[in-house]
Amino acid sequence: MEDIPPAIHEIAVYTEVLEVRGEVKAWPPRRILDVLNSQQTPYLDVEQASIIPLSRWGKAQPRVTDSIVLNKQEIILVWLIRETEVKATEFTTVHKVPQRVIAYAGPFVAQGTMHILRESSLSQALDATREKFFALTSPSVFCLSVPELTLKEGIVLSLNKDQVAAMQASG
Repeated sequence: MEDIPPAIHEIAVYTEVLEVRGEVKAWPPRRILDVLNSQQTPYLDVEQASIIPLSRWGKAQPRVTDSIVLNKQEIILVWLIRETEVKATEFTTVHKVPQRVIAYAGPFVAQGTMHILRESSLSQALDATREKFFALTSPSVFCLSVPELTLKEGIVLSLNKDQVAAMQASG
């Protein structure tokens, strides 16, 4: 049996009060969205982490640590910076259509593409999503409480469905 290395995801995690940047290692290899939605643990281990309160963002240097554990319930969003490619497992393909959306979650406003079943409303799409986190592709984010904090031209944004206060179609 060949040795399969873990998937390594470089991410930025945002809660109501913190920005945490670092790496998440997933073994067996899987996508960051799958790690977030895993019910095996309510926590996310972030290695080589930098932590800064949003209230100090842009005003102070982040604290650096080898590892930090985050409560997944407190996570509002996870911005994927870079990841190891993970081979897709075999699954049934469901045809979905792209829908541009704007989501309001905590102090963040996120824009991106949500992939939903054809002829579904956003409400139906969220109801049909059993997992806690869902993905937006081609995302951008800005923070209402820290106007200088903007994330642009992302790969994938994972949003905590329980933290989304409102969501609308955007064209």
